[in-house]
Amino acid sequence: MRARPIGLALIGVALVWAWLALSVPLAAGVADTSGGAAGEFLFSLFVFGPMLAVAIGLAWLMRTLEGWSVRSFGQGAMLGLAALALAVSYCAVAGTLSIGGIAVTSAWPLGLLSIGVQVMAEEAMFRGYVQPLLVRGTAAATGVMATAGAFALLHAVLGATDGVELTNMLLGGLLFGLLALRGGVGAAAGAHLAWNAVEQLGLGLDPNPGTGAFGALVDLDLVGAARWGGSDTGLNASWAMTFALTATLGFVLPRSVQQKPSFSAAPRAAHR
Repeated sequence: MRARPIGLALIGVALVWAWLALSVPLAAGVADTSGGAAGEFLFSLFVFGPMLAVAIGLAWLMRTLEGWSVRSFGQGAMLGLAALALAVSYCAVAGTLSIGGIAVTSAWPLGLLSIGVQVMAEEAMFRGYVQPLLVRGTAAATGVMATAGAFALLHAVLGATDGVELTNMLLGGLLFGLLALRGGVGAAAGAHLAWNAVEQLGLGLDPNPGTGAFGALVDLDLVGAARWGGSDTGLNASWAMTFALTATLGFVLPRSVQQKPSFSAAPRAAHR
């Protein structure tokens, strides 16, 4: 066990939590003042823009931000879409999936940019900086699990309190961590962005019910049993998401064991 990379990783996590505690209330005020799609975009830009810049800077200094390629991003995106489709299918079988109102897509490009900033900030920090350092300081399995735990706690800081929701965030963190470990940060970012963007802008499942300020291509709602998505938190606090992520992890894990990590578990000479 190496103390230095572990300490540097913990500093990164602490910076994120401190920044969120400071910035979210301020950004919420800005968003309320602006309103609509512009307010939502400004919120994401204000909160996650600096986080993305800091994450890239830290990862560049420690040379941990590796594995960005169109191929890995595309493979991750396909896996994220498959996992989301499985979760929605579970909801359909459970009888909670329904057609909502008329979808509006006028602010779709702005929404994609907003979601992209948040996803890239989270992945650059957690899978691009924190996880590689924890893997260097401990071991691959420990690094992935610890980073997933920090990722789940990030969502607790952002307001998630439901036990199933936090469990799903943990499972999502494990999935993204395994993808980053073997396919690079691009694979994790692709899966994360594909799920979030299609859930919100494609299917209109977040927020639930209705659609957000950016609109959606179609408006699907989850109505009925809360544990099958029929609550204000939708898929995030549903067993459908739990089962879908577990199944996807079952698909990814054996392949992760068979492949070599996308980044070196040892620090570069210039940064020892």
